[in-house]
Amino acid sequence: MMAFPALSSFVLALLALFLKASLLSALQVISRIRSRRYLLPEDAGMFGLRLVEAEAELVQRCARVWRNDVENLPLFLALALSYVLLGGDASSANWLFGSYVLIRYLHTIVYLRGLQPWRAMLYLSGMVVCWMIAVGNLHHIYS
Repeated sequence: MMAFPALSSFVLALLALFLKASLLSALQVISRIRSRRYLLPEDAGMFGLRLVEAEAELVQRCARVWRNDVENLPLFLALALSYVLLGGDASSANWLFGSYVLIRYLHTIVYLRGLQPWRAMLYLSGMVVCWMIAVGNLHHIYS
């Protein structure tokens, strides 16, 4: 028996979120190259272009999604890791961590497409999952 039954769920969630970040970065690079708009002199110079004041809209949206992930994913990862270290149940972790990852993938899609109120609803759904993990952590501490 594994000492931390939910560890596999955590690692899968971490890998899925890493994949999402990698795909988002690739989309940003491809969008930047296609738009031929660069803010940094070294980037513009590499392609023989002049600097611009603003990047393409999709490049900017990718940057905002990235910033949103940087603000939110560490909280989830800390809560999820705590859940694992406290000996949380694997089946609950599968459901909770999997739900969070799915919500963040959907959040990224609707953020990139500029779809409200879906973006806000998905953000709040992710927070609900984080609160469920937090309550599970408290339950493990006090039971």
